[in-house]
Amino acid sequence: MKYTYLFVLVWLAYLICSGVLLFSRGFLLARVSKTETSTCRRLSTNPNDEYLLTPEVVQEIFKDVNASSSSNLCLPQKSKVIMLVIDALKYEFGVFKENTTEPLPYENKLSVLHQLLQQTPEHARLMRFKADPPTTTLQRLKGLTTGSLPTFIDIGSNFASPEINEDNVIDQIVKSELPLVFLGDSTWTDLYPRRFKRAYSYPSFDIFDLDSVDNQIMQHLPKELASTDWQVLVAHFLGVDHCGHKHGPIHEEMARKLREMNDIISSVVAAMDNETTLLIMGDHGMTASGDHGGDTDDETNALLFAYSKQHKFFTSNDSGSDSELLQQIDLVPTLSAILGVPIPYSNLGLINFNIVPAVAVPHLSKFQTLLLHAWQNAHQIYRYFFNYALENKRTFNVEQMDTLETEFILLTHRVQTIYNEAAFKSFVRDLNINLRDILNVCREIWVKFEPAQMSHGLLFSFLPIFFAFLLINNSNASDYAKIFKTKEVFYTYLMNIAAGVFGYRYYKNFSFKTEEHGVIFFTGLLSTVLLAFYTLRHWNSIANNWANVKRFRHMPTRLLLIVTMAVFFSNSFVIQEAKILSYLLVAVILLLAAQLQLSSRLDFRSKFKWSQFLRSTTLRLILASLLAICCIRFASTLFRCREEQGNCADFASASTPGFSVKKPAMGKTYVLAVVIIVLYTTLTRLYLRSCGNLTGNSPNVLLARYGPTVASICAGGHILLANSAIKNIQRTHIDAMALVIYGLLLLQIVVVSWAPLMTFVLPPRNPNTISVNGRDSIVPEIFRKMKRMYEGDDDAERRYEIPVVYGLATVYSSIIISFGVFLAMLMIVLLEPRASIGLIVCVVVGAIILSVHGILRYRTAASFESCVQPTFSAVVGWFLLAHFCFFATSHQTTLSQIDWRAAFVGRSSALGQSHLLSGTLVILNTFCGPIFFYCMYALLSTETFSLFALFPNLIKSSSSSNSRSKADAAAAALSDIATDAVGFDMTRGELALYEYEDVFLGAGFKLATQFFMLQGLKIFCAMLACTIHCRHLMVWKIFAPRFIYEALATFVGLPSLIVGYLLLLRINRAVDGLIKRINKDK
Repeated sequence: MKYTYLFVLVWLAYLICSGVLLFSRGFLLARVSKTETSTCRRLSTNPNDEYLLTPEVVQEIFKDVNASSSSNLCLPQKSKVIMLVIDALKYEFGVFKENTTEPLPYENKLSVLHQLLQQTPEHARLMRFKADPPTTTLQRLKGLTTGSLPTFIDIGSNFASPEINEDNVIDQIVKSELPLVFLGDSTWTDLYPRRFKRAYSYPSFDIFDLDSVDNQIMQHLPKELASTDWQVLVAHFLGVDHCGHKHGPIHEEMARKLREMNDIISSVVAAMDNETTLLIMGDHGMTASGDHGGDTDDETNALLFAYSKQHKFFTSNDSGSDSELLQQIDLVPTLSAILGVPIPYSNLGLINFNIVPAVAVPHLSKFQTLLLHAWQNAHQIYRYFFNYALENKRTFNVEQMDTLETEFILLTHRVQTIYNEAAFKSFVRDLNINLRDILNVCREIWVKFEPAQMSHGLLFSFLPIFFAFLLINNSNASDYAKIFKTKEVFYTYLMNIAAGVFGYRYYKNFSFKTEEHGVIFFTGLLSTVLLAFYTLRHWNSIANNWANVKRFRHMPTRLLLIVTMAVFFSNSFVIQEAKILSYLLVAVILLLAAQLQLSSRLDFRSKFKWSQFLRSTTLRLILASLLAICCIRFASTLFRCREEQGNCADFASASTPGFSVKKPAMGKTYVLAVVIIVLYTTLTRLYLRSCGNLTGNSPNVLLARYGPTVASICAGGHILLANSAIKNIQRTHIDAMALVIYGLLLLQIVVVSWAPLMTFVLPPRNPNTISVNGRDSIVPEIFRKMKRMYEGDDDAERRYEIPVVYGLATVYSSIIISFGVFLAMLMIVLLEPRASIGLIVCVVVGAIILSVHGILRYRTAASFESCVQPTFSAVVGWFLLAHFCFFATSHQTTLSQIDWRAAFVGRSSALGQSHLLSGTLVILNTFCGPIFFYCMYALLSTETFSLFALFPNLIKSSSSSNSRSKADAAAAALSDIATDAVGFDMTRGELALYEYEDVFLGAGFKLATQFFMLQGLKIFCAMLACTIHCRHLMVWKIFAPRFIYEALATFVGLPSLIVGYLLLLRINRAVDGLIKRINKDK
């Protein structure tokens, strides 16, 4: 029966998570990728080729430009191409500032670009290279090669690059038999395997490594430049991006890497021949902290530099193209024009002729060449756009489609009448405006929402929460064994499996597009019916329990909870969510303190005495509450800000555009982090020792005695060395410290699974032995022994038979706390130093909440069940603390502020390049708050018993003052006080939990379900807000990222609660074995 509750929790977690997943499939649905490819007739000047360019062919082309034979042409190749992709090359990195006397580390380092622009302005171009968000490398490479707009949800695949199956410029180059050579980031070979004639690919995995990939490229690049068997050469450098992640742009290492790139560019310029075009570009920019992923100007403004030795470039006056700004998707058709290959089918970019070499095409004038390129580009975009709209009906507005189609028809007539440059310039200006209108329409309405999946996701995530509230929240803990019978839960699982198989097999019969939708729909529908059946079957007891609840008892807490959920419906609330959570958490702590003070029932008629007040529990509670509030206020100084907050240092603009100069992190922060970590482990160890849980030599006792000390040393060493300015420290030595902490947590898991108890049974003393001091005589002891035997004093002899067990009063909480220490150490080593301070500050706040609530629960409880079941205020406070910790550990709900650094902690050499492990470490870093506090949730049930056993005076004083005179209270036994107060003897501490284990485990199950409901309600509100605001201006900037973060918090939070309950079951089983063993030994 004990494990039946666990299976019910897994069932509820599946229902909530599957509903969220189904909603995300409808809301974050990717653009429908098209598998069609473009083709063209490649005109050539070689007499041996099939389509020879002759005056007769030119005359035939301009006889009817709209004919398929004319619009589906590729003009001859203009040059070879070298693409140097410098990851995260921001536009400001290449702008030369002549009057700057003290340039920043990233300024004026690419001097070769300035020299080429000054020396040969007609052969060189420097442009702002505008990226579409999200600005992750994988998404940018897709945009740079397909010419299509990125999809929002694809950002999640940045750690696992899938092969591109959409038409792209790489495949077009290969089909046109133009050999490619690649050097650098292995993301290219993941996206385009088996496309390159030669590939020197290296993993982009370790962001702490600034030089390895770049050095490997430099080793092979001179040889490839000297080779003549390629037409396109791509080299992707990673050092600048990694330097940004590790140090930020305001660092001497950034200056070194940019100077290194400058030398490489100079060598390439010297080595390239006259028939080659050099393109130097960044795939995205970076923020002032070196991050990227979002849509700020710092992140989307990359640099593009083009250079050709022999041929001049076309000018804006010739073509009407923008000379200052180049959209990244415009690179694809521009490359196609240079290389003479078809423009990829799904491209939405325009050819920018400012970086196309002005190579004369035989028998064609300049404006005719430009016209054919531009019209080929226009036909490709129209073909893709209208075919997409036809196949995906109701995607675009009908009136917009009619307008665009009308304009296109007019342009098809105008193109026939162009006979001079003036007419061409007027035509191409209108054509570009029309094509940009198509691009803007696609930007606005590209995500095609799936209303069925969104509505089903909302429905099947809300209904389990609703029925769990009715059935579980309004039932007594002792009734769950009757509600959830083992056989019935087993049949529930079988029925869900059958429903899933049915949905997988017949999803098309119900007009579902995917098997996943069918499985989730039918399992959700069946589970809802079953939960409704459970509720109706036990409605009488539910109604009776509901009737006994005071209607307005939890009103203040409910109001706080409503405010928490309302955050999702306002973009300004989402932006200021960290501050709102801090205010709500302070309110909960004040509410708990007020409830505790009211429960003490002070007699204000008696004379107030300062001496009595200074010794009272009231003062201690006031001080504890003030300490918690101060901790929350301190944690708010660790918040990271967002771009939308005008005073945000990460995004503020200094006097020069680009970055603000951030002060380097001071060593005091690192020292403070180390000191706080040592204090945390030391105080935890002292607490466990005072509880008697570090007595003996059992595996978990030894691990708890020495493990935290080792972990704190390693965590402190990792913080100091990883952030040290000393350059000769080997990375493997730093990683070894992180690996030790990983190993300690794994060892803790193994030990808890095998022998979790931290108790020590003192061997019984032999009653026949006589012990005396060295100075005393043995004769009196023998006499007293014989007298007891003669008088038959059995009580004295029986005392020797009672075993003494150290640590039994905290047998449950001690193991949870010890497990939490190792889990916290793992998170600390993954976090930044200031973020680790925030985590420990949140732990302190959690300890205060437990202490205040423990005393409150004792004073207000009337039975064991009410004593073991936390108050609703404490549950909400713990829930808010878990989410407040997300912000206190310097995280924000923006895509550009994900701490990818955590993916590589301890991974330089030992743990390989597993994407799964990388994602796990980032998740542990990002959601450390919900994971930690949800795993520790059972402390809310056990802490009352721990406090009574360890600090009885805190509770004894208040109880005695209320019900007894001072003389009676002094003489009363502590057990009598506890029995009078809560109806059972609490002097045994947490051993009482085992004596009432059915109620205790039921209360633990109920508490986990309450957290399920709170987390489920939170993600439901996030989903509902996205549904309401799906056409809001800020939906992709604010609401969608907030939903993604909350969805991930749900996916990791619910399993963490299950782990917490599983830990409780394992401890209870071990306690059961201990008690049986002691009884057997008797």
